[in-house]
Parts: sequence; C-alpha cells; structure tokens
Amino acid sequence: MDKNRAITIAGGLCLSLFSQVLPAQAADAAILDTCATKSSGKIRVITTGTCTAKEYSLGIKPIVRGKKRPTALVPQFEDRYLAAKAAAKKKGYSMQITSGYRTLERQNYLYNRAIKRYGSAKKASRWVLPPKKSNHPWGIAIDVNYKVGGANGKKAAAWLEKNGYKYGLCRRYKNEWWHFEPLVAPGTKCPKMEPYAS
Repeated sequence: MDKNRAITIAGGLCLSLFSQVLPAQAADAAILDTCATKSSGKIRVITTGTCTAKEYSLGIKPIVRGKKRPTALVPQFEDRYLAAKAAAKKKGYSMQITSGYRTLERQNYLYNRAIKRYGSAKKASRWVLPPKKSNHPWGIAIDVNYKVGGANGKKAAAWLEKNGYKYGLCRRYKNEWWHFEPLVAPGTKCPKMEPYAS
C-alpha cells in the first residue's frame, strides 16, 4: 500500500467516525405560560401543565386590544400587575392602581378637561388621549400611585419601571412616570419610552 493510499484510507476512516449520526436532541419545549406566585410574585415558566391555584397566569406575549371593548381591566393584565405588586411588597414598596379601566365617557370627560387646562387638543393629548386612542377604555393601561404615596409612591413606580418587564409591564411615556401597559411578553425587554402620548 503506497503512502497516498494510506492517507486516503485513514482520511476515510476519520470521515466515517465523524459522520456517524448522533441521536437527535430534544428540541426546546414550547413555553405554555409564565406563572407568578400570588404571595411573592416569584416567576416560573412552564412547558407542561398549567399554573397552580396559588399562581397568576401572566401569558407569553404582549396583551393587545381585543375585538370587543371590555368593561374592566383585561384579567391577565390585572394578574400581571398583582404579581408585580406582590414582588414589590417583598422589597418594601407599596403600589396601587389609581386609574385603570375607564369607560369611553370617562375618558372623553378627562380629555375635554385636559383641553381646557392646556389650551388645545394637541397639548392636551400629551397627557390625556382622546377616547378612541387611549388604552384605558380597552382595559390595558393603568396609572400606578399617581397623586398618592408622595416620594414613596414614586419610588414604588420606579421599582415597577425597572422590574415590570419580568411581568410584561412597561412604562410607556417619559412624561408620565405612573402610566404602565402590557407591551411585552413577560421577561422581555421593554421598548424605548415614547416622549409623551399623542
């Protein structure tokens, strides 16, 4: 056997060793839900089964407007807030929703009041959106600790701004430290804040 043939055989042997089919590895299981303990807000992701009775179901995607207007906060959005509230409490922060779901009539009243206060619809919309644009009447916007709790209320909202993404909650506007929406899936980084509503 000549030298070249030996290399070919050796090379062929190496190829056959490395080209063996390895057992298929199990693909990552699909995430079914994100669960948060009601008492502590501790989060776990599940790939089988469901959240327990002692947990909130936070879902696996952003919460968006539904096909039909609700008459209260969207339940899963409220669960996200309650889970975050429990976690904040463990850290010594107290949170409360000072404004959540609003009827179209209530939103219209607040919007018209803002127009009188700020002098134009354009300026008012930086703080209060018209009823058809606002997510409050869709049950997917909350104001947290607005005009309550003083400095501690703001600190709690700052905690939510920093940690809310874990629960799928994000501060949306730079000019409103109190306004949060379910803009992302739990555990996903929040988008860059908009300067103000418009």
